[in-house]
Amino acid sequence: MTHNKKLVTLLSLAISSLLLISNTMKDEANERIPAKSVLKLTRKGKAIAPVIDIQPQLRRMHDVDSVRAEIQEIKRLGFDRVYMVLCNPGYPAFSDPGIVPVPLDKKTGNRTLESILKLGDPNWVYLNEAKKAGLQAWAIIKPYESGTGSTIPHGAKAPLSLAQIETVGGQHVYFDNLLSKRPELRVMRKPLPDSVLARLNEPVKELEIAFCLDAFTNKTAADQFFKYEGVKDDQVQIPEVGVWTSRENGQYQKLDKGFQVQTKIEQRNVSDANDNLIASAKRHLVVRIKGLNITSEHPYMAVTLEKAGKLYTIPYSMIKAYSSSGEIPVTISLHARATMSAVEKEKPYGEREWGLEKQPVMGDAARKSFADWGFEFEWHGAGFWGDGWTDNPVYGIARGKRTHMKGTLCEAYPEVRNYWLDQVKRAVDMGFDGVDIRLQNHSGMVTDYTQYGYNEPIVKKYKELYGVDILKQKADPLKIMKIRGDYFYSFLVEAAAVIHQKGKKIQVHLRHAHEAPVLSDDFNELGFWAMPKILLDWKKVVDLADEVTLKHYYHNNYRTALGAQIKQYAKRQNKRVWVHAYIQQGKELNAGFFNEIEKDDLIGGILLYEFEDSLFKADPTGKNPAVPSLGTVASLLKEFGYK
Repeated sequence: MTHNKKLVTLLSLAISSLLLISNTMKDEANERIPAKSVLKLTRKGKAIAPVIDIQPQLRRMHDVDSVRAEIQEIKRLGFDRVYMVLCNPGYPAFSDPGIVPVPLDKKTGNRTLESILKLGDPNWVYLNEAKKAGLQAWAIIKPYESGTGSTIPHGAKAPLSLAQIETVGGQHVYFDNLLSKRPELRVMRKPLPDSVLARLNEPVKELEIAFCLDAFTNKTAADQFFKYEGVKDDQVQIPEVGVWTSRENGQYQKLDKGFQVQTKIEQRNVSDANDNLIASAKRHLVVRIKGLNITSEHPYMAVTLEKAGKLYTIPYSMIKAYSSSGEIPVTISLHARATMSAVEKEKPYGEREWGLEKQPVMGDAARKSFADWGFEFEWHGAGFWGDGWTDNPVYGIARGKRTHMKGTLCEAYPEVRNYWLDQVKRAVDMGFDGVDIRLQNHSGMVTDYTQYGYNEPIVKKYKELYGVDILKQKADPLKIMKIRGDYFYSFLVEAAAVIHQKGKKIQVHLRHAHEAPVLSDDFNELGFWAMPKILLDWKKVVDLADEVTLKHYYHNNYRTALGAQIKQYAKRQNKRVWVHAYIQQGKELNAGFFNEIEKDDLIGGILLYEFEDSLFKADPTGKNPAVPSLGTVASLLKEFGYK
């Protein structure tokens, strides 16, 4: 009842704030100053614009005065256009699950709810202040941003989550408005055969982990690699193995007896999470945990490794579970949940309030905390680079596979495209000068991404185009991505019509991967965890759009070749192409990086990403030379002749 009363109070405050905003909108809109249509440029002809990611901003308390102050700083720096990543309906979670409205009395440091109550509609307030400052304001809409799909244990409660959706690993929380009501509209995984599904109800008799002993190379950046030199047979350290089980993926209990650990060095092939062969006939230390009898009442297990030295595995393909009748499909985790609440952190498990989690933890932190917090499965997919090699002291194991791609809406459903179109209409009606459609999101973290895209309309379209029933025969993942991309393009066509009808402009995000598609989950590729796993006809998108964004991760190493065909094609149509400078993640707010962009004649603009969240939060004084600041921005603008 206490939580219900709090919710009623909060909802009443929110409604009051919205009414206040709606009553003042007309008066304040009259104060708006028309923006200039021609943008300022650097000496080499590059426009520059900051990007405000509104929802992360709200973690620091924001009212109208603080929003106004931020916009005025942007105006003072001389910018004439600002991009705003809009909050999606329902404030879904990002890759940091703490970027959501949470109760204010939990000592989380997160004041999102307070900001919403004071602003009413944060999107409108940011837009209104920008227009009053005489800036062009462009909305960035992320259609696929419907919720990371972070979880809480089965049976737990997250009071401010709109819904709790059962899944492997617990219950998804903090989905957006549509998915909270219609979770079946997400991208579907290929169903497991009935014969395999039946094993999920059988006791686990054996667990197996294979560790590679031979040398291997793993990509760690665009042009950097980790090289493991391998270890000789007589130098192998046999780990002390612990086995744990859980009913709800919250608390884990250790098995003290009833199993035996056997080890053997064997030759094995190496495959990644998507069954791509990486190497043949490498030596492996195979650890078999036998004599188990873990029933389906305990669908979650964990293996801890002590005194093991460095043991490398690709957990998504090299950790297996077996029943008496065969292999049981499992999902693997390296990450344990962690809380951002100083209040809940100290409470016993049974008294704890959930939905206050932050970024999950790996390594020793995971080993120390998993037994009382549980695992977060499918976090960051198989990683950021490389084949998925890892050395972790604990591995979470869940029976089964997830049926859907976390919080990723499936574009093949008309109701999904209409939901997205409503967001576009709302942005245009609100008064934004343009709408930028971003593909990147935080809702598609899966390891085996090639197994997704099996929704009924996609299965039907694949059969129609290629004569193959992909529920019974093997599919080409790129063809599935292309079908999904075509459905998404149909949404773009409708969105462009709405935007152009109002005399506004549309901008669309693309990547090099669209002109050179391969099956990879590295940064910038189609299967990367932050991409929706769709393949667009990039020429048709450029034809449709007024401006184009190439949202690549350069990591402070600008590469002209990325998206070269897209840039050339857009240039021939006299359409500006923007690239991102990642201030926080890429450390790209510097003269060296800007100089390389200036040399690229096919680029027409630089977007300063993570602008407010990095600069205002990192060093609001501008006095720390080691931290990018507003002073850094002013110096760069002056150095490159921005006027």
